[in-house]
Amino acid sequence: MNTFDEPRARWVVGNWKQHLLRAQAETLAGTLVGQLPDELLDRDDTVHVGIAPTFVALDAVRPWTRPAGPLWLFAQNCAAQESGAFTGEVGPTMLKDAGANGAIIGHSERRSHFGEGDALIASKVRGALDAGLRVILCVGEPLEVRRAGNHEAHVLAQLTQALSHLKPEHINGRLIIAYEPVWAIGTGVAATPGDASTMHNRIRTWLTAHYGQSGADRSLLYGGSVKPGNAAELMAAGDIDGFLVGGASLDAASFLSIIQSAATE
Repeated sequence: MNTFDEPRARWVVGNWKQHLLRAQAETLAGTLVGQLPDELLDRDDTVHVGIAPTFVALDAVRPWTRPAGPLWLFAQNCAAQESGAFTGEVGPTMLKDAGANGAIIGHSERRSHFGEGDALIASKVRGALDAGLRVILCVGEPLEVRRAGNHEAHVLAQLTQALSHLKPEHINGRLIIAYEPVWAIGTGVAATPGDASTMHNRIRTWLTAHYGQSGADRSLLYGGSVKPGNAAELMAAGDIDGFLVGGASLDAASFLSIIQSAATE
């Protein structure tokens, strides 16, 4: 169950960003566990559910996550280095020690607000995978690139750079790709199902060409103003294996509705 080589597992991961104090995070995690239907509790043939609280809340929600419960625990970031004189950084082994099962790397907000470039992101991906963490690697284009018609080239260039340090054996079930059109994050404007499906198909084609069946079998998530009202339609478009959810994951009812859509479509 849930081996590193599992093909195209469905995932819905809530990125809580810089929200929720420890007690609030613990309450939300407990609510999710209590309300997840039994048929969704992380079997091989259904959706895997993850949450990504702030660093300081990892230990607060840890009792509700694997192996004590049905939730996977992700960090929102991961340092490129294991340890050292790097004030403010948290390395991959430290995240594992805190109970994290994986980390989100290369989120557009890390790229735009904190200047994280492709080379740094590539180092983070390699370090996290080497440490045994799962990685949700985020790629996506800003609005001006989409309008210029260069969105596919932009996203594939991000993939090329981010995976450049990896050995073929790294391309397995611990690597998850999330496509997040930057212009749709936190704006209330999601990519159309056709837009999302087309980009996911292009990413999968690229992964297949470079890594064979291991690349073809990677889980591809969509992120960008995912809500209960559009989740089912996005899943039905094809080539979308689940979601990286922002604001809607802070409300238990909304998040559970999105999870249900990913599990049933």
